[in-house]
Amino acid sequence: MKFWHIAVKDLKVRVRDKSAFVVLLILPMVMIIILGTVFNWAGSSFTANVTLVDLDRGDMARRLTQDVFGSPQLRDLLVVTTVSSEAEARSLVEQGKTGAAVIIPAGFSSSMPAGTKVSIIVLGNPETATQAGVIRNVVESFTAEVQRRQLAASIAIRTLQESGAVPPQRMQEAIQSVLHEVGISQQTEPVSLRTTTQEGLKVPRALDYYAVGMALLYLIFTANTGTDGMLEEKRQHTLPRILATPTSRVQVLLGKLVGIFAIAALQFAMIIVLTRVLYGVNWGASVPAVIVMATATVLAGAGLSTMVAALARTPEQAGEIGPAVALIYSLLGGSMWAVYNMPAWMNSVSRLTFTRWSIEGFTSLMVNGGGVSSILRPVGVCLAMAAVFLLISVTVLNRNYQ
Repeated sequence: MKFWHIAVKDLKVRVRDKSAFVVLLILPMVMIIILGTVFNWAGSSFTANVTLVDLDRGDMARRLTQDVFGSPQLRDLLVVTTVSSEAEARSLVEQGKTGAAVIIPAGFSSSMPAGTKVSIIVLGNPETATQAGVIRNVVESFTAEVQRRQLAASIAIRTLQESGAVPPQRMQEAIQSVLHEVGISQQTEPVSLRTTTQEGLKVPRALDYYAVGMALLYLIFTANTGTDGMLEEKRQHTLPRILATPTSRVQVLLGKLVGIFAIAALQFAMIIVLTRVLYGVNWGASVPAVIVMATATVLAGAGLSTMVAALARTPEQAGEIGPAVALIYSLLGGSMWAVYNMPAWMNSVSRLTFTRWSIEGFTSLMVNGGGVSSILRPVGVCLAMAAVFLLISVTVLNRNYQ
């Protein structure tokens, strides 16, 4: 149990440091209220802003603009705006004032029965990739459904013509009947929508989101300050003296790592409690789930900071690299930039960070409730990253402490 005494000693040293109190609590709490107030979005269901330009004014265009985009199924998902020109729609997209623009070209309705290919244009801004993707799915679903039914009508007409079952004098009447049935089918059931992955996606309030984001950012900062002490002890030759006692190198390393984890866990727990009491942040209905998610997060944060310190050669180097890593990592991971507004490339890169997975876990608990079973994936990813970080850290530190 010697490692435990080392961990407790490090924890006491940090708690007695008045400047640590500022880093542990004051700065995170101030940043949470500032960012939560500045951005101030209300938690709500996911919505996509779409701008429609109907240059066709035909029956098929009406079905898309009114029967599909105005359908009850999409009422809570889409905010629809209509403009008269393609130039105006492009301008709105470029300025980021709409998620995507749908431009229905002239001749679209007349081209469908004739089989002529006329494409609907969907314009999206990289900064609103998620919204554009939802809108593109709606348009693709509509056109695919229309083409499928037109193909069915074409096959039916060809079959009638080749079978001879209908007298020539009644062939035109039969063709019109088939086309009429297709039209009725399209009017009563315009499209089978493929938006189930986006419907029901909810986001927490800005204050709740940044409570998680700033807790993660300062978790890394706090763990960095704990690892700096390891390098300082090595410089002052304190570690060789400890290793000269009947204390194994494994116990010393374990004690240091447990101490760093304890400091980070204390900070994270206090932020959760204080933001709940002072700001009314909703961390979720399941206390066990919050504890499990927080534990996995703290392990990953402590592991990352320990790895940075292990790879640094001096306290000064760690002091320069650590904050830079914390800022870049947190920016990419969504602590300072909401993941819902990230460009597509950044959204993909962010999944390489434990902060992104932690944010997904906590925000899921905030808006959807659920227990431990609902966050198994983000917890598992955070623990896997923590294991990798700690394995590298222990390997390097064990070599340096020899």
